[in-house]
Amino acid sequence: MLRDSRMEKSMDPQALKLSNSIEHDRNIFYYDILVDIAHVLTLHKSGYLSQQEAAEILKALKKIRERGYKAEWNYEDVHEAIEAEVTKITPAGAKMHTGRSRNDEIATCLRLYARDHLLNLAENILAVMEVLLKKAEKSEAIMPGFTHLQYAQPTRLSHHLIAYHDMLSRDFDRAIEAFKRANKCPLGSAAFASTSYSLDRLYTARLLGFDGVVENSEDAVSSRDFLIDAVYSCTSLMLSVSRITEEIVLFSSEFGFIGLPDEFSSTSSIMPQKKNPDIAELLRANAGKLIGNLTAAMSIYKAMPFSYNRDFQEMNPILYDSLKRAELASEVLAAMMGKIEFNEDVMKAKASKGFATATELADMLVMKYRIPFRMSHRIVGRLAAKGIERPTAEDIKSVAKEMGYSVKISDDDVAEALDVEKVVERRRNMGGTASDEINKMIDARKDELKNKKAKVRNLRGRIALNLRMLYDEAKKVGVDFHA
Repeated sequence: MLRDSRMEKSMDPQALKLSNSIEHDRNIFYYDILVDIAHVLTLHKSGYLSQQEAAEILKALKKIRERGYKAEWNYEDVHEAIEAEVTKITPAGAKMHTGRSRNDEIATCLRLYARDHLLNLAENILAVMEVLLKKAEKSEAIMPGFTHLQYAQPTRLSHHLIAYHDMLSRDFDRAIEAFKRANKCPLGSAAFASTSYSLDRLYTARLLGFDGVVENSEDAVSSRDFLIDAVYSCTSLMLSVSRITEEIVLFSSEFGFIGLPDEFSSTSSIMPQKKNPDIAELLRANAGKLIGNLTAAMSIYKAMPFSYNRDFQEMNPILYDSLKRAELASEVLAAMMGKIEFNEDVMKAKASKGFATATELADMLVMKYRIPFRMSHRIVGRLAAKGIERPTAEDIKSVAKEMGYSVKISDDDVAEALDVEKVVERRRNMGGTASDEINKMIDARKDELKNKKAKVRNLRGRIALNLRMLYDEAKKVGVDFHA
């Protein structure tokens, strides 16, 4: 349809196949209808469409929306498809694209898609965070902590789960920040240099629930950093998911810290005894896919001359795929974490493995016997080198003597320093493993979770309120989209 005015020949079939986006445009079909409704109302408000023309176009758009996306449409993209279908229903459809380009149209559709799915993502992240807090609140179990994947110091399961929570909390913040940058309206910028038609861009933005406009018309159509922000938010989340699921895989194997829920496990086609963490592994693998998506999006965007270039089209499916994968992954993780049971007895039994209380023993020598820390570190290190992981006071005195220290050490002090429960309880600094600190962190995060939930509800509410205005304005013209 669009080629007829300029081109004498049809596009080469393979070139058409390369340039056609109709298949993945199904993701923005309903957003494109919203954009069309808002633009028609803006044209009517500005006097470029009569009430009858606007009503006829809006009725046609309503009919097309009810029919839904058609995979068999033989058009270059969804924008052309909807305009052509409207024009089949009413001659007034030929006026629908007045003062608009596909450049500002697609940019608006993508921002609508990104903002809605970023809010979905934010809600899913909150669901995982809530599960983690509930698990942390129910357990004071002692477990080993690791550095370099080696037994390092005892900690609490609740402390470990709060660390997961806090990592995801930052991913929530990133998603909301990406939402804020995406929720600006490019519509009314036309191809890039604005238009001679007098259009109320702020009115259009309000109708679509945007927080404002992308003011510079060239920047409005040629910027895709909001898309990269959204993909980065997904990638960052999947890095967090990958770290958590890596531990699920490890903890369900030789460590024996968790029991895998049947609903999130599979077995072997040949080894009947196997219970494999396949879902955790697939979640872990999706991080690699998202890293690839982010790299692809940034590589396409790199050195793109202003303003619009068709290269942008290749970024669109990256946005759709990234948000869908991240949404599904976070939803699955929340459900899986809710079903996981921790083997707390196993965790506690291994909490002192690998001389995990060595640091506390060295600190005890400093605090109670005034041995300089670097020397106490050497004494305890020598014990570890000798393979003495449960030293007696006599063992410590003997090693200290080898290093020129003569000290009388109490067996009770040594026993207390090697007691994993007392070790974690002595870590009373802010953010430490003591019960009081754990409880403070949980209480603060529960309040924070409520605030974050309210923030998402408010953002959704503002959008819904403005879209109600869109439909109210359409009803004034004579078309009820709710009927």
